[in-house]
Amino acid sequence: MALAFVAAVAGCASAPPPPPAPPPRVAAEPRPAQVAAPPEEPLAPPPAAAMDVAERSRTPSTASYDAALSTAEPVDIDDDHPHLTDVQLWSPLRGALQGCRVPRSAKVTIKTAVQHGHAIGVTVDVRLPAPRSTKRLKPTAVKAEKNAIAKWTACVDRNVRATVWPPNRRRDSFTTEL
Repeated sequence: MALAFVAAVAGCASAPPPPPAPPPRVAAEPRPAQVAAPPEEPLAPPPAAAMDVAERSRTPSTASYDAALSTAEPVDIDDDHPHLTDVQLWSPLRGALQGCRVPRSAKVTIKTAVQHGHAIGVTVDVRLPAPRSTKRLKPTAVKAEKNAIAKWTACVDRNVRATVWPPNRRRDSFTTEL
């Protein structure tokens, strides 16, 4: 029994079979001299995706929402490109307040114009609820509140301008309240 086990182990330890020999090479037939190479075709324009990448790599716009909509969008009668859907427009803004430390009680309104996958105009409005007390706030507290609102507004604006939407050559605009 032990001998059969040793024979089985010894059989497994044998050298692997040699690799199969490569097929013999056949010499390629030379091309006749009278056959000319086909003429080179001019390069085709880059695909639309490459243009979208170039458009999307531009620096973010600093225009406001109203300024972006004040310029007329060229419209072609034969243009059959669809606008982005509502879900495609607002879903990238889920992280707009990320890192801005905006209080939960604040109301944030974001007006955005989008084209070629990035924001071309943004206006952010941050409002705090009215104080419950009817007492007048000290001027330093009013100034501190205005400074905080300005910081939150700038942070949200920066986040929205850095957001990427699906590429689309049509201009879309929307308002979101968070």
